[in-house]
Amino acid sequence: MAELIKPIFVNISIIVSITFIANMLFPFTYRGSITLKEKVYFGVLSSIAALLCMAYPIEVLRSTVFDLRTVPLLIVTLYAGIIPGGICAFFIIMARLSIGGEFAWVGVLITIVALLTSLGYSKMFKDAHKKWKPGFLAIFLYFLFYILILNIYIDFLSMQFYVAYFVPLVITFFLMLTLIDRLLRINMQLEETIYLGKLSILGEMAASIAHEIRNPLTTVRGMIQFLSTDTKDKQLKQYAPLLVDELDRSNKIISDYLALVKPNELTLNEINLKRVVEDTISLLAPLGVYHNVVIQSKLKAHHFVKADEQHLKQCLINLIKNAIEAIEGGGQIVIKEKVTTPGHIDLLIEDNGKGMTNEELEKIGLPFYTTKTKGTGLGTMITYKLIKNMKGSIYYKSLPNKGTTVTVRIPLI
Repeated sequence: MAELIKPIFVNISIIVSITFIANMLFPFTYRGSITLKEKVYFGVLSSIAALLCMAYPIEVLRSTVFDLRTVPLLIVTLYAGIIPGGICAFFIIMARLSIGGEFAWVGVLITIVALLTSLGYSKMFKDAHKKWKPGFLAIFLYFLFYILILNIYIDFLSMQFYVAYFVPLVITFFLMLTLIDRLLRINMQLEETIYLGKLSILGEMAASIAHEIRNPLTTVRGMIQFLSTDTKDKQLKQYAPLLVDELDRSNKIISDYLALVKPNELTLNEINLKRVVEDTISLLAPLGVYHNVVIQSKLKAHHFVKADEQHLKQCLINLIKNAIEAIEGGGQIVIKEKVTTPGHIDLLIEDNGKGMTNEELEKIGLPFYTTKTKGTGLGTMITYKLIKNMKGSIYYKSLPNKGTTVTVRIPLI
């Protein structure tokens, strides 16, 4: 038993080290899709981890070789899908065949079982906020098949070996789930810190110029309205409403800037989330009808959250309005609830609009960035700030031509 400890720790160290390297080069994120380049990259790195594990086997019994090579295969397939999983499985199979021996085909069979098992649970795994349940189901099914194959084709393994090998394998698998989850959270916090820094710079700029610009705009607006009242100039009468509208739009942009920096009087009370959502849908229903979009609430329970009702409504209005404008030619918006994190509730706003690419997702919330033909991106920034002020958080997932899901996480009472 003692001689197994060293190679077990070597295998675990290899897998953990490669995971950190992968995160350094392509930071793990919660975004909805992974690019082909990233899939190939993760497939190659997981293959390296698996091959290094094979170079330091835990046990060699006759012509069989046991190590933790399938852990990188299981993890990369669950998180990233068939392409990186297939790359990793290919290199493992080639390496095992090159080692040879009468049981080489058993190693190939176990690799294929690992790939198919993790692939079967990959969709459930990606959709789950908590990865433990689908992860447990995947490793449990793989464990059963693995034991079955060994019992049928390799009959000289002792119970001591099963304990010494399979316990570290299962522990390493769940260790990787925990590690990747922590890395995802750390990356998200870093992104939020960078974002808040940009927000602070924007706030300082807005505070210094907003009032100076608003005063002459108000004067110009009043003069245009006054001159266009009794004038006989047809062009002035024709274009005066357009000028006033543009000045009003400029004034609204300035107001949005000020909303980012001025102290917001928060009143955190016990709010019925379902009622707030239904009220917001009632307000936006005419806009939805105009764009041929159905807004549907699937909230079942009456959850009570700690929030500012007016600010929460403003956030929901901004998010639902963005979803309506992202849908071309008619569609639907569905609002759901999901309790995943203890003490919080997730409000999911799903649309079947045009969606966003990974590059667009990374820029969401940045100053002046918007996917609309007309817009400043300030509405998203204000929404982000208001949710943060209410001790909540907001996440985006999107796929081009398939739609976007915005998750608003709010503290429960």
